[in-house]
Amino acid sequence: MKSWISIISVAIIALVASGCAMEKADKMEKMDKMSSVKFMTAKEVGKAFAKGSKQCSWKAGKKGKDKGTDFYYKDISAMSGNADRVLGKTTLQGKWSITGDTLSLNFGIGKPQNYKLAMVKKKTYTAYLDGKKKKMTFKCK
Repeated sequence: MKSWISIISVAIIALVASGCAMEKADKMEKMDKMSSVKFMTAKEVGKAFAKGSKQCSWKAGKKGKDKGTDFYYKDISAMSGNADRVLGKTTLQGKWSITGDTLSLNFGIGKPQNYKLAMVKKKTYTAYLDGKKKKMTFKCK
């Protein structure tokens, strides 16, 4: 009887340990994917926002179900200004700015959100919240 209890105990411990190992492997795989993302430099971000005000259509959420259009106005400085976020029939007003390689957006909901950008193709970017979590993809005109 004790041998069966020992065998079952060892099997349970092995299953738990393998589950933890799989979870750790999944986390490592996600970290590897993030480390392969090439974020834009401060110079590249500045150049992308250098010419006039921007209009950017974006998609976010699972399978891009959340979407809208942002309008970035250069009415404060060359790298900052007011912004409008159009979500269907609703428009949120806010502010945008670029500091170094970071795009900061605040549409009046809490504190500003800071994004690191990765270029997908010309005028199309993926924004990573705090440089970690993929948040949205946007295409600018």
